[in-house]
Amino acid sequence: MRVTVVYYGGLKQDVGVRSETLELPDGALRVRDLSEVLRERHPALAGRLHTVAYAVNDTLVDADYVLQDGDEAGLLPPVSGG
Repeated sequence: MRVTVVYYGGLKQDVGVRSETLELPDGALRVRDLSEVLRERHPALAGRLHTVAYAVNDTLVDADYVLQDGDEAGLLPPVSGG
């Protein structure tokens, strides 16, 4: 299964790229599983992934959302300001 991951905000600096396409095992891969893959692939994200929101194909999803081949998963860091 192929999933494109797009990093927004400070996450793209942590990873060093704006986006990347990952080849993942076929089967029922949930967003929470993708998070674990990213934690192993990019240790700099480990402390931040618990605060990230995920948008799959431009729709916010929860951790149990099942990814499909060809999906685009955007990682959105929390927003703050005044």
